[in-house]
Amino acid sequence: MTRWKSFTVETRREAVDAISHFLLAHGSLGTAYDEQHLGPSGDPAEPLPPPPPVTKVTAYFPWDTDLGELKQAFLEFLPVLAESFGAGPEAFLGAAEITDSGWAEKWKEHFHARKIGRRIVIKPSWEAVEPGEGEVVLTVDPGQAFGTGTHETTRMCLRFIEDLFDLRPAPRSALDVGTGTGILGIAAARLGAATVLGIDTDPVAVEVAGRNADLNGVGGAFRAEGTLLSAVREEHDLVLGNLIAEILVDLAADLVARCAPGGHLVLSGILAEKGGWVSGEFRRHGATMVSEAADGQWAALLLRRDA
Repeated sequence: MTRWKSFTVETRREAVDAISHFLLAHGSLGTAYDEQHLGPSGDPAEPLPPPPPVTKVTAYFPWDTDLGELKQAFLEFLPVLAESFGAGPEAFLGAAEITDSGWAEKWKEHFHARKIGRRIVIKPSWEAVEPGEGEVVLTVDPGQAFGTGTHETTRMCLRFIEDLFDLRPAPRSALDVGTGTGILGIAAARLGAATVLGIDTDPVAVEVAGRNADLNGVGGAFRAEGTLLSAVREEHDLVLGNLIAEILVDLAADLVARCAPGGHLVLSGILAEKGGWVSGEFRRHGATMVSEAADGQWAALLLRRDA
């Protein structure tokens, strides 16, 4: 019988991404948290009801993981988290040993096909979906990399990407910074970009993104690399960055420099109250605001590099 260990923490919803990245970086085989897709009667709700402000995140680890060391690392991570999000409810809740191999399939119950924008449908590999007229179906299996496409920050990015590929001329090249599963770059390739470079400092993410590109038939257009942004030399018509506000501001000069004059940047992972700060920093480096989107506590920005 397969054996695993679980590690559960409490966190505010806006910090789920950062917590998930931390757990995956420390060897997690996968994470899950409560995501509300149903109304009070149990039927699909549209629009979705507002999510609770605090949630639990459970990560699963190999049997030989030292949970004591992991707990200590998590407690040491909390001050770093507070620098970005302020003081909050984050806390270690508990750990368990699991001797039922069925857990590995449980999280799949919460990941189903879903239409994100006007055209894009996200589905896992274990579901069959026939695209409707004009729809683009993206198959994404998270593996050990972050991103299924259902989070607010990713949804807003995908909607902006759809809009940009309605333009003429549409973007021909794209750069996806912090690519994760590759979902944003793969969407750009499926919508018509001839070349897409996805970069990530996590080698697991690079592997997962490449696999997802092949799964979606864009392995020839999408290239995943463990390359630093500073090492990317070429300019791109479209630059994508679903990162937290502090990282976006830190990378602003490099992100704008990698965008071709007249090209666009799609930025997300930004707490709504920090949107003005981020847009101001990018304006200082030569990128003008085109549009802003909001979803819950999150904001996304569409900017154009000045010609």
